[in-house]
Amino acid sequence: MESKDDDYWNDSTNKSFNFDEDEVAILEVPSASTAANRRSLFGEDTASEVHFANTQQELPLSVIISDEDLASLLEDQSRCEAPLPKGISLEEEVKLLRRRLQECSYAPSAASVVAKLVLGKSCSLEMFRSLGEKEELLDDAVASGSGNAILKVVLFLERTLKKKLFYRLLQTRPEAVSHYVNYMALRLKVTECTDLLVFLGRHHEASLLQFSIYVRSTSNVEFKRQRLKKIYSDYFSQPGANSFYAQLVANYINLLEFQVSEQHAPNAGSILDRSVLETLHYACGRYKWGDTAAATLQSPASPFKLAEAHAVGAPQFEWIALNERARANAWLDFEHIFERKAWLNLKQRKSFTIHIPIDRTILRLAALSAPEPVLNNFLAKVDDPARRLGLARRVGAKKGVVDALVALKDRPELELFRDGLEAGTEERFYAENALKSLNNKWKSDAIKLIK
Repeated sequence: MESKDDDYWNDSTNKSFNFDEDEVAILEVPSASTAANRRSLFGEDTASEVHFANTQQELPLSVIISDEDLASLLEDQSRCEAPLPKGISLEEEVKLLRRRLQECSYAPSAASVVAKLVLGKSCSLEMFRSLGEKEELLDDAVASGSGNAILKVVLFLERTLKKKLFYRLLQTRPEAVSHYVNYMALRLKVTECTDLLVFLGRHHEASLLQFSIYVRSTSNVEFKRQRLKKIYSDYFSQPGANSFYAQLVANYINLLEFQVSEQHAPNAGSILDRSVLETLHYACGRYKWGDTAAATLQSPASPFKLAEAHAVGAPQFEWIALNERARANAWLDFEHIFERKAWLNLKQRKSFTIHIPIDRTILRLAALSAPEPVLNNFLAKVDDPARRLGLARRVGAKKGVVDALVALKDRPELELFRDGLEAGTEERFYAENALKSLNNKWKSDAIKLIK
């Protein structure tokens, strides 16, 4: 019984150009053996010239093809192949035209066609009509490793085969699937990509592909939000869905909803369709840091809550908050960013906690024109006195320099630094008091040693 797969006339939606049957029959070689090898005679560029040896026995070219079709053929050939050589005889010209005409009427070998596609030459694939021929063409294209050749063949198969048969051919050829999906995704052919991936059992990739396409393809936030909700309902909320990606999609939907709600806030800039970090910059700039009530901290508008929901790391969150509050000259808010309240022996105490390098923090604050008390507060958190001294000198924090020299017990350097300060200034008094306290401490230590 004849296989349904080979019934290509039922599977092909497009038929290639064909000449009148009676006229094509004239071109057939009378020998039975040569007729069986018709493909090898006309499939290569080096086809034998035996059949054109006796031109007097050939019919005129005008009988084989009309002037209009011949003109179209010559125009097509002039675009993709070298023109006919100049100065050749009429006999040679007829030979070349006959060869090109026969190459358009009979399917060449798949390897020769793929070789042309790899080289970027334009050639028609419509001569490959049966399923076997198309499958061989696809295999040769995949074996070539050329993305352009693979894609051209795959698109030809998509156009000339039923969808189920087309998917079946791609099922065992992942390279072809990859090129086809990428091509269709770039053209926002969501349905085609999804149908193929679902047929192949790759539901996870189909869901992620839809997510990525709708995230990138539209600036209409409301439309995007509705589409993502449907994708989440159809794929990510189903049993067996990847929990990590399900949470990712849910977080993105929540981010869009937060951005939409903030659009109506007074003096709010446009944050629609912005990234998580851009939205966090916005939230840190508008948040009331002085209000540390539990209800406020758990509010969706809280930067802490936003960072937690989108898994923003502590160092990144602190860096964004530091920069936003510094730009707003809200220096008192640093206490609420880096100070943590904790209970110790039934008493509530504050502890300084920072996850970014303290050196970099101090240098950044200095670059943002932080007041010296703020710099001194952060300098006091540097455990190594020598490193603290270097940082204090670098950012011009005079009191920080004094404290570091006291910690180093470097009395000569402290006296030298005091003498360099302007008389009557607060920093000069601070340095003198530091020297007195240092002298008193040394006297006290000396008394203890004598005893």
